[in-house]
Amino acid sequence: GWEAPSIPPFKSLPQNKGMGINFFRQRGIHAMTKIGLFSDVHSNIEALEAVLKRLDEEGCDMLLCLGDVVGYGASPNECLQLIRDREIPCLMGNHDEYVQLLMDPSVAKLREEVRQSIEWTQSKLTLEDLKWLGKLPYRLELEDEMLCIHSSFAAGRWPYCRDEKSFHDNFAEQPVQLAFCGHSHRPMVGIDTGEETPYVDFIRPMELPSDKKVMVNVGSVGQPRDGDNRACACTYVLETRHLELLRIPYDIETAQNRIFFARLPEKFALRLEMGK
Repeated sequence: GWEAPSIPPFKSLPQNKGMGINFFRQRGIHAMTKIGLFSDVHSNIEALEAVLKRLDEEGCDMLLCLGDVVGYGASPNECLQLIRDREIPCLMGNHDEYVQLLMDPSVAKLREEVRQSIEWTQSKLTLEDLKWLGKLPYRLELEDEMLCIHSSFAAGRWPYCRDEKSFHDNFAEQPVQLAFCGHSHRPMVGIDTGEETPYVDFIRPMELPSDKKVMVNVGSVGQPRDGDNRACACTYVLETRHLELLRIPYDIETAQNRIFFARLPEKFALRLEMGK
C-alpha cells in the first residue's frame, strides 16, 4: 500500500506558499495529544469566544488557527488580541495578507465589498497588529504527523479545497500524508483514492486512514457557508487519528449589529444568520 512519507525539514518543502514554523517542536507537543483546529474567524469575536470555550471544554492540549483572523466582521482588534493573549499559533490567511499589505495594488483589484472591509480593518488596527499579521507563517508542521495551511497545495494564489476537482488538484501537489486547511468556509474531508475522483464528504466522527493522502477542511468560525450558521471547529487526536467536527452556537445577532454599526456591507451581517 501507499506509505505515508515523513515530513522533511521545512526548508526542503515547496516554497510557493512562503515560510513555515514548527510550533509543535518548539512547544514540546508529542503523541497522546488532542489538537483543536479552527479557521476563518473573520473578526467575529462572539463566534471566536464560543469556539474557544468549547475547545477548552473538549480538553484540547493545543489550539491552532489556520488563518483569516480578520476581514468581513467588525471586531478585528478583539479577535487579534484574544488569539495573541492565548498564544495560539496562527497561519497567514488571504484576508490577513490583504490587510497588512498597505497601499498594495493587489488590494485595489479585490471585489468592492471585500476591499471596503479590508480598508476599514486597516483603519482599526494598530501598527503593532499589522506587524504581527505580517509575520504569520504560511505553513505549520508537526514533525512527520501533519501539515497545516490556509488554502490548498494546488497551483495558483489562494486556491480552495471545496469539491472533488479542487481536492484532486490539491492531492497532486500535497507533499505529506495528512494536512489541514480552511479558506472555503465549508468543513469537509478529502481522501486520495488513487483515482481521478477522490473521496470527498462531510466530516463525521472518524479515524483518518494512514495509508492514503488526507486533507481536512476545518470550516469557518466566523462566517460558515455550508448552510449551518453555527460556528465550526475540529478536534484531532494524534495517536488514534480520531477526527471530530464541532458546531457551536453563538450570539449571531450581536455579531450582526456590530457589522451594521460599523457601516460595513450589510451582506456580511445577513449571511451570518443564513450560514452561507
